[in-house]
Amino acid sequence: MASKDDNFNLKWRAYIEYHTILKIQPVQIFSDLQEILCVDCPSRSTVERWAARLRSGDADVTDLPRSGRPVSATTSENIGLIERIVMEDKCIIVNQLEQSVEISSRANHTILTTELGHRSICGKWFPHKLSENQRLARLNITQKLLETYDNCDSRRLTEIITGDETWVYYSTPYSKYKKRSWVRGDEQPAKILRPDFRKPKIMHTIFFSGHGIVLQLPCESGKAVTATFFTEQVLPNLIENIESTARKPELEERRF
Repeated sequence: MASKDDNFNLKWRAYIEYHTILKIQPVQIFSDLQEILCVDCPSRSTVERWAARLRSGDADVTDLPRSGRPVSATTSENIGLIERIVMEDKCIIVNQLEQSVEISSRANHTILTTELGHRSICGKWFPHKLSENQRLARLNITQKLLETYDNCDSRRLTEIITGDETWVYYSTPYSKYKKRSWVRGDEQPAKILRPDFRKPKIMHTIFFSGHGIVLQLPCESGKAVTATFFTEQVLPNLIENIESTARKPELEERRF
C-alpha cells in the first residue's frame, strides 16, 4: 500500500510529465510548482532530473526499487540530522533540506512540524545594521533624556517628538515565503536586513510622539529631501499640527 508521501510525489511527477509532453521547459515547470506547492515543492534539480527522465521515454513516475529502503522516512536518524541542520540555519527551506537529507520534501516538512514542533514564520524587518559606536551613541542619548526628565512628571516624556525619513516601496522586495524561518514556541523569527533595491518608491518624512504620529509628509516624486524642503514644507506643517494637538484639550474643556 502506497504511503501518503508516495501519493504526493506521484502527483507532482505526473504534473511534470504532462507539462514535459507539452514541451514546457523544466525551469518554468519548477516556477509553477513553487507557486502551487510553496514549501512542499521539490527542488529545481529534482524537477530537471524527472523532466529529463520523462523526455527519454521512461513514462514511469514511480520510484525505482531500492534495496534496503526504509518503510518510513521518519526515523530517529533523520529527525536528529534535520534538527542539527535547522539549528545551524533557521532560514533553510524544505527544498534545501531535501538535498542534505535524502528524503522527500513532504517527509522533511512532517519531521519539522510534527516531530520537532517547528513552525515557519516570516522574518522580521529591521531598518539598519548599527555598528557598536552607533549603538553606544543611542544609549548615551537615551540616558541623557532619562536624566533630564528624571524629576519631571512621566507624562512629559510623551511630549518628546522625533522624526525620520523612510522609503516606502510600491512592492515588497521579497516574497513572504523566501524569508521564513523555523522557530519553536515563543522564539523570535530571524531578523532580515531591509535591502536597498532600486525599486519604485517614495520618501516619507514622519514625526511621532508617545501619543502616535504627529506628521506624515511624502516628498514629491523625483525630488530629494533638502533643507529647503524641511524649512518650507516640513517644519510649518509640523508646528501647525503640534499647535492644533495642544488646542484640543482646551476646546474639549470649553465644550463641557
